Amino acid sequence: MDWNAAVPDAYAASLLLAFFAGCLCDNAIGRLIKRSAPKTAVLSVAGTAAFLCLYGFTPTALRCILLCQLLMIAGVFDLATREIPDSLHLLIAMAGLIDFQVLPALLGFLLVPLPFLIAALKTEKIGGGDVKLMAASGFALGVTGGVWMMIWGLSAALLWNRVFCRGQKSLPLAPFLAFGCFLALLSI
Repeated sequence: MDWNAAVPDAYAASLLLAFFAGCLCDNAIGRLIKRSAPKTAVLSVAGTAAFLCLYGFTPTALRCILLCQLLMIAGVFDLATREIPDSLHLLIAMAGLIDFQVLPALLGFLLVPLPFLIAALKTEKIGGGDVKLMAASGFALGVTGGVWMMIWGLSAALLWNRVFCRGQKSLPLAPFLAFGCFLALLSI
């Protein structure tokens, strides 16, 4: 990143905007689920800072920031209600239109959710929201990014379940898939 005189001001303004947007999202989510929601504004700023440092002020950075913010919101909804609103799936797919590439997007949309669809049909442990979340994420990330998101997210979920949730039968996957997306976007 070229750190000339104008860039630090734009960088600081972007971080403040990310914090403000995160606070607004936290407030809106709290009102929608009618109880206290986890505070994600700090995570929004951290993700924005990481992607701006990695990619500068480019469409790739914007896509990464939007995807992580939307997936954090999906994770909060999944934690609170065990459901992910369909509007979030659509917004995640729309974020994939930034710096759009047709073939990776379509292949990601078709191939990435297949393991989740098979697991949803065979067991009762994965819901339709997780399948739709992976389809939208596959559209936004492509096959490679979607598979890495799945690997990182499911690994984190398995580790979390093993260490902290021994007695639980089900675990909301969206927060872990959001973490997997963050790690996948760092490596793309």
